[in-house]
Amino acid sequence: MKKLRCHCCGRELPKGNLKYILEIRSFADFDGYLEDFEGDVEEGINDLLDAMESMDPKALEEDVSKELIFILCKSCRDRFTSDPFQTGKAVFEGEDIKGTIH
Repeated sequence: MKKLRCHCCGRELPKGNLKYILEIRSFADFDGYLEDFEGDVEEGINDLLDAMESMDPKALEEDVSKELIFILCKSCRDRFTSDPFQTGKAVFEGEDIKGTIH
């Protein structure tokens, strides 16, 4: 039977022990601005659709949205949530970030 381990430090997480599920979801944002397109817009859209037909559908999907799931022990969860990108900058929570996206 495969042992459950913390994705960050590798520590074994026995049954019944405290563990955390970390879900990360990233998705493309649209700010309402379209670049100036020289030429016929409809033709440009058709060219884009033609190019997309030859692309890998999974790669196209991941360009728009991607979800990742990790299992962490408590110490790795605490370390991640205090500074997720290891920048040394404070993390903004709740009301601090409202109005910054969309």
